[in-house]
Amino acid sequence: MKKLMIAVTGLAMVATLGAAVPVTGITANAATKKTTATKNVAPSLKVNAIYNNTTQITGTATKGAKITVKSTANAKKNLGTATASKTTGKYTVKLAKTLKAQSNVYVYATNPTTKAYFYRVIRVQTAKTTASSTKKTTNKVATKSTAATSSSKKTTKSFKVNAPAGTWKSNTTNKYSQILTFSAKNGFNQTLYKNGKQVKKLVSYANYSMTAKTPTFWKVSYKSGSTTKTLYLRYTATNKFTVVNAKNQIVKVKVGNAPAAVWTFTK
Repeated sequence: MKKLMIAVTGLAMVATLGAAVPVTGITANAATKKTTATKNVAPSLKVNAIYNNTTQITGTATKGAKITVKSTANAKKNLGTATASKTTGKYTVKLAKTLKAQSNVYVYATNPTTKAYFYRVIRVQTAKTTASSTKKTTNKVATKSTAATSSSKKTTKSFKVNAPAGTWKSNTTNKYSQILTFSAKNGFNQTLYKNGKQVKKLVSYANYSMTAKTPTFWKVSYKSGSTTKTLYLRYTATNKFTVVNAKNQIVKVKVGNAPAAVWTFTK
């Protein structure tokens, strides 16, 4: 597949233990932005939750886009293919084999004309078991089972996590805040604000990819000029994540002129 390349400018967010060293940003001219934002635009892609008992993958994409499912980014054989509806954009991909829980699945959407593409890495979740399968013994045993289930619900919180998409707003620290956007059309963008007013566009139209290290720990790689930068995220809820380091530890991060701080984003 031909990979979509989008121009990148600005400052990368670097998470380190202790202080972080800022990189001086460079602002591209308007003509460059317009060219890179409109040339070879990749399709949009949304993927519904995938479980280990799933026989097909569903979602929506740009109308007419070719959908391909792979077990790895470089897999020679596909797990399945389909074409998004030309009227609704919905698609259904029938899988060639059963998926393993906690494994990753790569779902691609490709423009059949330009060959530009966008993909998401989805973690396969464990399918929920039915409560009726445990009610086969005496009343005493059933009571203990119910109590154990109730206790488990109080101590364990589960939530659905997908690859970051759309617009995410940060907390405010020392009058500074950030907005991150993840878009198949416009790439990865990072903007710094002070007192609600834009200070600087730190990253613009960056080509990026995402990998789920665990169901709640994600790695975002993006191009900053000729250099690949990395951003690590830890989900604490479906619509909330905190910036962490490569060891999944919460750290203070310096961004632009803003002082080093712990950054939490919500959608």
